[in-house]
Amino acid sequence: MSPRDRAGRAAALLMLAVTAACGVPTGGDPDPIAASDVPYGLAEATPSTSAAPSASAELDQPRVYLLAEDGALVPQGRSLTDGQLADRLDELLDDLAAGPTADELTDRLSTALRPETSLTVQELSDRTATIDLGGTADAPSGQESRRAVAQIVLTATSLPGVDAVLLTRAGQQVDAPLPSGQLTARPLAADDYSSLLTPSASPTS
Repeated sequence: MSPRDRAGRAAALLMLAVTAACGVPTGGDPDPIAASDVPYGLAEATPSTSAAPSASAELDQPRVYLLAEDGALVPQGRSLTDGQLADRLDELLDDLAAGPTADELTDRLSTALRPETSLTVQELSDRTATIDLGGTADAPSGQESRRAVAQIVLTATSLPGVDAVLLTRAGQQVDAPLPSGQLTARPLAADDYSSLLTPSASPTS
């Protein structure tokens, strides 16, 4: 064999050796990799997507209804102490009469109720609450009167166990305005004021 042939054969053998060293082994079982050796937690199970908060849980919370800039009445949750239904309703109505909290004022929420207004549960029977309107201030009129009554009715009926409201002043039943302006002496339900949960044609000042 000539020197040139020997050199070519040596080069071919070297190439085979390198190729064998770099090849991916195909025989034998794969060796497991410890989870601690896998970077960035890739070995962890993919977390499932968290469910969105239940809307029903929010709806179950007692709430007061306040007035937004666009004229719509909007619910604001309130935490009440444990107790009898009438006591809890009194507490909720006190929160409504007190008006928006500092945070709610920052959100530009307001109320159609006069600052001096007091709301007292006189009777609670057959899921109907009789609420007495107190205070020395003149009652609001026009659209503000309808919104004020809507705030009381929607707030009271947000409490489970209260389905309707009768309004009195000094113990005497008063006719209440519906959103249309019509007066009625019948018990008032939340559905009567559902139209005031959407923005009015002209925002409040």
